[in-house]
Amino acid sequence: MNEKERSINMKKRNKDLIRIASITIAAAMLMAGCSLTSVLKDQGDSSSGSKHKKTKTEDTEKTEETGGTEDTSSASDSKKNKTDKSSSSDGTLKMPEVSDKDKDTSYDESGAQKIQLSDSSGTVNIDKEGTYIVTGSSRDASIVINVSDEEDVHLILRDAELTSTVSSAVTILSADEVYITLEGSNVLSNGGEFKASGEEDIDAVIYSKDDLTINGTGTLKISSPAGHGIVCKDDMVITGGTYDISAKEDGINTNDSIAITEGSFTVNVQDDAILTDGAMQISGGTYNLTCAEGLEGTLITIDEGNINIAASDDGINAAQKTEGVTPEVVINGGSINIKMGAGDTDGIDSNGNIIINSGTVAIEAQSPFDYDGKGELNGGTVTVNGQSISSLTNQFGGGRGGGNRMGQVPDGNFNPFAQGDQGQGRMPGGKHRNEQDTGFDPFSQGNQAGNNQNKSQTDDLSSL
Repeated sequence: MNEKERSINMKKRNKDLIRIASITIAAAMLMAGCSLTSVLKDQGDSSSGSKHKKTKTEDTEKTEETGGTEDTSSASDSKKNKTDKSSSSDGTLKMPEVSDKDKDTSYDESGAQKIQLSDSSGTVNIDKEGTYIVTGSSRDASIVINVSDEEDVHLILRDAELTSTVSSAVTILSADEVYITLEGSNVLSNGGEFKASGEEDIDAVIYSKDDLTINGTGTLKISSPAGHGIVCKDDMVITGGTYDISAKEDGINTNDSIAITEGSFTVNVQDDAILTDGAMQISGGTYNLTCAEGLEGTLITIDEGNINIAASDDGINAAQKTEGVTPEVVINGGSINIKMGAGDTDGIDSNGNIIINSGTVAIEAQSPFDYDGKGELNGGTVTVNGQSISSLTNQFGGGRGGGNRMGQVPDGNFNPFAQGDQGQGRMPGGKHRNEQDTGFDPFSQGNQAGNNQNKSQTDDLSSL
């Protein structure tokens, strides 16, 4: 055995000895009533030789390797996150900017191109910059926008009704920015199937590869039985309009960011109501969301708005979707009502921080808050299951089982979109998910966090 092999074997033996010692210590601490979670966390910290220090820049929080303790600056800095584009190339995430042009619904009708839809319209191609007014109806047609990346298109939907049987009703392949203005009552839908077009895997009724803004005072009804309602692969802004979105998957899905200043949204979907991989900023509007998850992104900032969420997974979820950025939910105002279904659900869930500075937040849930970083309640009015609280407490819900994310909806009725239970996790009161009686209270705390705590810790230890 050469020197290199002896060194490798020695390292392996040391790791095994450390792990055995950790398990022994964990078992002893469990007998003394200590938390397995804290034991394993301490083990991870000591073995790494350093801790993560969370520091906030003007744009967002960064995670830096240091040898010190945690130090985080004020959450009010999140209101400063205003730039022209969202970006994560340097490990930061910037909030989207809402410009005056995003709010501008005016145009010169005399110079606009007119598109009158009919059943024989087929594919309507827009390949030049300009303003286009769409009226009429078609049972099988689509509008495809493909201009240079330096050109803008202003698309006016004026009492338009458009169904594409196998693709998007509106497809944006290339543009600098596309502005859709809603006038009157508009309906866009997919016939129940999406077929790829060339290299494009189109999966939404409105599908955009570039920046997209929707404004106006009209209404837009979207039906997507086979995919998403709206997909934007870049930055998206909504500054007005009334929306009724039903979809098999997400209601609104964006890659880079989404900013909403006004509008009325009724969303009934099987997955996320509004999702972005980047930053989400809500500064107004009314929202009635029935979904698996209500709002999901890496950074979620709510400044104003009337938001009602009935969800079967997470009401609001800040997930680690952008590498190098600490997920965060910041609530600076508005009225937020979250009602969660039974099972493995969280009212507000963050892989990083939850910070509430102002506003009104009411949560009905077995687990109202779940965060991996810090939880701060600096102002506002927050109630959990009807009781006012003065601090945010992590509730990990010992003994909660693993059901499908579209399991039981908050009103106790079975969700028609459910795909079936994946696990046999017990609900509070000792019943399996499929053993609930008609009198089951989906928000009952039962013995969830108490009696099951030691059992769940023992199970975790035995799996090591």
